[in-house]
Amino acid sequence: MAIKLFLTVGLVFLAAGTAAERLEEEGSSMADEQGEKSKDVPAEKRVQDARGSSGWTRWFDRDDPLPTADYEALCELRIENPGKICDRPSGIQARVKGKNTPASETREYFVKFSPHEGLVCMDAHQLDRRCEDYEVRFWCP
Repeated sequence: MAIKLFLTVGLVFLAAGTAAERLEEEGSSMADEQGEKSKDVPAEKRVQDARGSSGWTRWFDRDDPLPTADYEALCELRIENPGKICDRPSGIQARVKGKNTPASETREYFVKFSPHEGLVCMDAHQLDRRCEDYEVRFWCP
């Protein structure tokens, strides 16, 4: 099984197989098995509760940037939100809370940014010595 890395504005995810080819930005149509577009499905209808069908989870923001970092670590998000994130997310999306600016447009360096670990931004690694306050969501296949 081939693993693919996709990078688009504000979206980074790892996925395997045809599900990766069907992932699209919020607000767009989803493709069916034959590659045809289904009716537009509002983002709120595609949110995943970790037990249902595939889709994006809701947005999570577990803390405000501490004096040293912003931690949106998957292990801590799972503890604080039991049953809300699937066992094996294959994608992650991050944005600045309140501004909706995709993480990829901030030019910040992330110590961790993966669907398996979540997002960690350390102040010491930034040019201005300060991380934005991020929120993340995960793609659950």
